[in-house]
Amino acid sequence: MLIFLNYAYRAFFLRRLEDMQNLSLRLFLYLAAIALFFPPLVSGGDISERLFDPDVPVEVEADFITYDSVKDTYSAEGDVVAVHGGLTLKADLLTIDMASNITTAYGNVVITDAEGDSLTGDSVRVEMEEDTAVIMRGRLFIKKDNLYISGEEIRKTGPKTYKAEKAVFTTCDTCEGESPAWSIRTSSSSATIGSFFKGWNAFFYIKNVPVLYSPFISAPVKRKRQTGFLTPQPGYSEIRGLKLDNAFFWAIAENRDATFYLDYEEKRGIGKGFEYRYIRNEESSGELFLYHFGERDIDRVREFREDDANLGRPLSADEDRWEIRVRHREYFGGGFNFKSDVRAVSDDEYFLDTETRRGERSLESLESTISVTKNWARYNLVTEVRIFDNLLVEDDSTVLQKLPVVTFAGSNRPVFGTPFHVSFGTSFVNFFREEGTKGQRVDLLPRLSLLLRLFRLFEFTPSIAPRGTFYRVDSEEDGVEEHSRFLYEARADIITTFVRIYNFRWAGVERLMHAIRPKISYAHVPFKSQDDLPEFDIIDRIDPANRVTYSLNMTVTGRFSESGRSHEFLYMDLAQSYDTRKEGEEEDRPFSDITGEIILRPLEWATLTGRGSYDVYDDQFENYDTTVRVNDNKGNMLGITYRFIRDSNEYLEVDAGLRVWKALHLTYGNRFSFEGDKTIESFYGVEYTAQCWGAGLTFTDKIEEK
Repeated sequence: MLIFLNYAYRAFFLRRLEDMQNLSLRLFLYLAAIALFFPPLVSGGDISERLFDPDVPVEVEADFITYDSVKDTYSAEGDVVAVHGGLTLKADLLTIDMASNITTAYGNVVITDAEGDSLTGDSVRVEMEEDTAVIMRGRLFIKKDNLYISGEEIRKTGPKTYKAEKAVFTTCDTCEGESPAWSIRTSSSSATIGSFFKGWNAFFYIKNVPVLYSPFISAPVKRKRQTGFLTPQPGYSEIRGLKLDNAFFWAIAENRDATFYLDYEEKRGIGKGFEYRYIRNEESSGELFLYHFGERDIDRVREFREDDANLGRPLSADEDRWEIRVRHREYFGGGFNFKSDVRAVSDDEYFLDTETRRGERSLESLESTISVTKNWARYNLVTEVRIFDNLLVEDDSTVLQKLPVVTFAGSNRPVFGTPFHVSFGTSFVNFFREEGTKGQRVDLLPRLSLLLRLFRLFEFTPSIAPRGTFYRVDSEEDGVEEHSRFLYEARADIITTFVRIYNFRWAGVERLMHAIRPKISYAHVPFKSQDDLPEFDIIDRIDPANRVTYSLNMTVTGRFSESGRSHEFLYMDLAQSYDTRKEGEEEDRPFSDITGEIILRPLEWATLTGRGSYDVYDDQFENYDTTVRVNDNKGNMLGITYRFIRDSNEYLEVDAGLRVWKALHLTYGNRFSFEGDKTIESFYGVEYTAQCWGAGLTFTDKIEEK
């Protein structure tokens, strides 16, 4: 056994492995994405930091170990095994020349680390003073990314510069003598870590067949996010023709980046876009998105829509179509917060014809908000600007805007240590529109509550809330007028909770907790004529009430014995009200609809949810939706949702995924409307994933486009 003290050699050599890893990986990322749209890989960790420790000795075992004191050279020969921490080197011969600081390993060289990374080759020669190294017929394997890099000769020519001859890159596992499913081969290449990789005569191979050639390639070789082209997204439809979405990513800094878009549609036009994202600190971030699409013929696009596919949108689009989105949040300290979420589009038809997030196609309006908030321990002040874009009308001059809304609210706090608590809500709104009635409104709503506990079983909370509302209205017919309204709401709530715990063992559950929370509320609002008031929103019309509301909430929660983790098996909530003021009316319907929600999770991989309201007089549901969802960790899933709105919409949604076998995954989605007895949208997908490559194809069938 011989203890080598040349730790500098080991430190250098491990850094050499790390730099090779990053150089080769960046080349693979660039060529794979640009050539055949392979998904990017993530660089492994810092090998030198993980493995090298100057305080850990190097232990060497061999058939023969000698030291030449004249030449100051160590030699180990025959089944050489050198171990340093998590690094193991095997070779037929190992020599270290202490005078020239040159270390060489010969014959069947295999270097492995604790992470499973390895380097094999005929020989490795390291010149430490010159900071250079040569690996002959070497092959580097990075386990985390399953990445193989091999070359006839790989040379480290300086602290951060490298050259390689006849390099081959792949992520495919192969047996000896077998060609990988794909590989990238260059005749020669050079790189500077932290700068760029350059390769000459680059070929992309499938097995032994070259399918793509580039005389020269250049790619960044950096350890962090990279600037470069993202994976192009090709497609085809009759409306668009051939389609290719392109994007270029710019890694400006650690806290800033941008994406540039250039999308081509053969039969429609070209889209250009820009997205900028930034994070100033943990409490300050934002994004800016700008996009423009030059439509060649908007009338042609409209021809593909069915009569009901416009969804009530006016035909306001022309050839220039655009979208703007600005978001920002900022915390200034002292309880001050700023938020903005501004979005605008060129026309009311924009979401009908653009591929945006699912559900946006049916948007009826856009709301943009800018707010400043000041928070105290029990109070908060919010100043907010709200701008609405009604997509159902061509001219927004009559659309009511809130410029601004100021609210000041205080949470419940005790009054001089008594059981009485006081809270309040105050708001000021300036209603504005270019044409039509506008004005200002101040609404004051304090509330005095009494918190009582009856018989140590019930929580009883009576309260009274006087309300004063003041208006200044400017209408085209009557000019400027002032109005006021005074109301009050008296209410009382009583609630209790019953809990029982069941001890039993089933499917890993050691006990169940069953909780029931019944609640009864009473609310009284006197009648007040409000016909002379303006009607800006729901606050301007408060209906009288003498209403009792009763509700029941129930949960069943289990605790797993091994992990101690809780799981809610059942959640249920039911409520209904009875209003005596509606007795004797023409319809005489004092009972409200029964509203309910249930969430059932009998197993961790299965969920059933249901929500709805039931009309007790017509003996039918007003609306409801039910969802059943099952899934596992292998990609198999099934989700079925049924939605019903009385005299309006009724449709069924299905989402499914099936892992046919390890390499093949199928997906399916369908949205069916019972109202029109037709499929609104269906989706089919197939994805094949081999050991080192994958391919996917999707087909979407919409009403106006396939």
